[in-house]
Amino acid sequence: MVVCAGPIISTVQYTTAATEISTAVNTAPWPVGIPYSPVFTWPAWKQLYGMEQVWLTEFHRLFNQFLPHRWYLTTVNFKHAGAWNTFVDSAKVRFCCEECAHAWTSMKGRVVFWFGLNPSTGEGLVTFKLYGQQCDRCKVGLYEPAMWYPEEVVKVLVNIFNRVGQVFYGFTKPPIHLNRRPGKPRNPHNGALCQACKHGVCIER
Repeated sequence: MVVCAGPIISTVQYTTAATEISTAVNTAPWPVGIPYSPVFTWPAWKQLYGMEQVWLTEFHRLFNQFLPHRWYLTTVNFKHAGAWNTFVDSAKVRFCCEECAHAWTSMKGRVVFWFGLNPSTGEGLVTFKLYGQQCDRCKVGLYEPAMWYPEEVVKVLVNIFNRVGQVFYGFTKPPIHLNRRPGKPRNPHNGALCQACKHGVCIER
């Protein structure tokens, strides 16, 4: 098994629409059939190299602005049944094949967020899935997990924060940050090797 190096941590700031928080909350019903638990769970992630702390720290920094509502973040392998709100975002990410050590970057790293707010408890849940890509050299057919740059994590969390604010807290036209970490991948995006393309969530932006 090959051990791949993780991304270099840096600092970046993005603006939010937090000043637009309204007291009028959209009390959409909690997804039917989904038991809600405020207990935070964090499944094991491959190749995160401590990046889970970046996700958690930035998430809580942003979503604490929705207090007294409490929001929780967790990863999932698929969308659970129910009427979840969906938000798809993109980022520049890195991949490293654990079989042959081939490494590559992609400007089309994908993340899908599913979120909902339980009006009876004042608790919200954001679940998300990070999509992988297959190595184009050894062709073992396995999706390698994406290694995310810290500034890309911050960007997509700001975007989902603004989208949650739009749906539940009256944000007006929240900004969606589309910029990515600079870079020019050597090869064009190969949809045949992209897990997000296979699942129909690969978007243009």
